[in-house]
Amino acid sequence: MYQIKSFNTKDKSILKKEPNIDSSSMIKNCTLGKYVEIGANNNLQDSIIDDYSYTSENCQIIYSTIKKFVNIASYVRLNPSQHPMSWASQHHMLYRKELFGFGLDDESFFDWRRESRVEIGNDVWIGHNVVIMGSVTIGNGAVIGSSSVVTKDIPPFAIAVGNPAKIIRYRFDKKTIEDLQNIAWWDWKHKKIKNSIEDFKSIELFIEKYKK
Repeated sequence: MYQIKSFNTKDKSILKKEPNIDSSSMIKNCTLGKYVEIGANNNLQDSIIDDYSYTSENCQIIYSTIKKFVNIASYVRLNPSQHPMSWASQHHMLYRKELFGFGLDDESFFDWRRESRVEIGNDVWIGHNVVIMGSVTIGNGAVIGSSSVVTKDIPPFAIAVGNPAKIIRYRFDKKTIEDLQNIAWWDWKHKKIKNSIEDFKSIELFIEKYKK
């Protein structure tokens, strides 16, 4: 018998500028930036994912705008479907009428969904099994803890956890957050990031070197 300490079916590879999409994922009407990586069994629709952002396995994303360097763990759902709770019935027969032979689909209901977009800022970390509801904005640098359900906007660099998600603290003090927002390193060119990569490891040195 063989003792296997580690096993990986694919070799480590370098990402390409064009989107790197697992063949098991479904992508419909999306715009993807450079160095974007989409994991296995994702379902992405009507969304924008900007440069360097990635998703892990089994994510469902619709009607969302995701900026640069966003880290999305497995089983994340952005903008889950909403049902008409104020109507006499919540069933999708009321707006997916064609499925049941009840007439034409109700496009106004789908327009309402499209208008309730999720907005994810730059360098956000979204943990495993997070749900972010429609019309929510997550600020730059924020962290959403695993299994949280986000129903309200989260400000930049806040750490939010729970159901419903609440802010437990901020990653940095107010002045450091302001400096990082002003530096906006996520808008740097690829070459500048490469040349500065070691500087990111010390927040004090990073601020001192690059603050405006």
